[in-house]
Formats: sequence, C-alpha cells, structure tokens
Amino acid sequence: MSDKLDQLFEALRRQTYAELPGLEGQVWARIDAWRESRRASNALAPLRAAAVVAALGLGLVGGSLAADAAARTPPEISVFSVDAHLAPSSLLGGR
Repeated sequence: MSDKLDQLFEALRRQTYAELPGLEGQVWARIDAWRESRRASNALAPLRAAAVVAALGLGLVGGSLAADAAARTPPEISVFSVDAHLAPSSLLGGR
C-alpha cells in the first residue's frame, strides 16, 4: 500500500504547476463520491441488523434444542421394550 502512495506522490511531484489549480476540486469530488457511497451503504444498516438478529435467534434456538437433546437421560433397556430387537438373545437367536 505504501508503494502505491509513493507512486502517487511521485506523479504529483512531476506535474507542472499549471495542473495543480484543479487538484482541490478533484479531491472534493472524490470525497463527495465517497460520502454518497457511504450514505447508500448506511441505508442497508437495518437490513444488516435484522440479519444478525435472525442469525443469533436461529443459533440460540438450535443450540438450546441440541443441548436439550444431549441432556436427556437415555431410557432404560428392558426385555419388553421397543429396543428389545437389539438384545443379544434376539440377535443370536436367529431368524
């Protein structure tokens, strides 16, 4: 970045004094253009804020659901439960 700045200063130094009177107007024109672009981007600030709030809300809901699922105690395994088909006796017993 400093190389570009050095190049710009060198180009400015080489200019004749006849070209310098319009320099101030060019500088202010670039500043005005920058301000206009900032105004346009500031118009989108509420949309950005809404997107951040939505992302945080989605993360909060998803995280709380995941934490709730992880905190549940596993059910006890009994012989007559729904998971009885995974019991070793039924797996070794055959078909």
